[in-house]
Amino acid sequence: MLKLYFLRHGQTELNVKERVQGWNDSPLTELGVYQAKCTGYGLRNHVFNAAYCGDTGRQIATAETFMSQNLNPINIIPDYHFREMCYGKYQEGTYYDMLNQLFERVNDVYGGYEGLYRHYTDMEIGQLLCESDETGAFEGPEKTWSRVKEGIDFLKDKYPEGDILISTSSFAISDTVHHLFPGRIGKGLVENASITVIGIENGEFSLLEYNNISYRKEGEEHFKQ
Repeated sequence: MLKLYFLRHGQTELNVKERVQGWNDSPLTELGVYQAKCTGYGLRNHVFNAAYCGDTGRQIATAETFMSQNLNPINIIPDYHFREMCYGKYQEGTYYDMLNQLFERVNDVYGGYEGLYRHYTDMEIGQLLCESDETGAFEGPEKTWSRVKEGIDFLKDKYPEGDILISTSSFAISDTVHHLFPGRIGKGLVENASITVIGIENGEFSLLEYNNISYRKEGEEHFKQ
């Protein structure tokens, strides 16, 4: 079996400022580096056959920090297929300016992503925002999935079995899971430095772990001693 270990990047400076990232980038915060380190420690004994990441700095730094804790570290390969979704005209803008229109659609007061999940799934949020970007630069769930799928297909062909690390971002992960396993997951953001594992065997996909922060918590318990 081939297992893909999707790792969400650690907290970034734009995360803290509640500003949209997408294809733009910002450095990991001190906490973000710590989160990646802790998850890496939690999987320190795990042997990876290869390690890939999106080609933005936050995804690369997360992968490198994660791998620094591994007892069998390997090189990280950046690959644009594993970028986050492009948020078009909203990139680097505030969450409020992007999301408040969706609250207005349901006559609710603004409550950030957490409040938005009372009304919408990730796929609905992505599609509605895509439709609201008159510039056409917003990538949207279907185009994002098409790009990520190309990356997954490449890995399937190159590595018939083994374990592959993929450092990427929240929507890229949830979008992948929603397309491969419709109805299997609920609403909510993928946690910083969480692990999602997808198995592939005989052309069939299986969801083995989703949004798992137990590895990060193991590292947190270790490093706080």
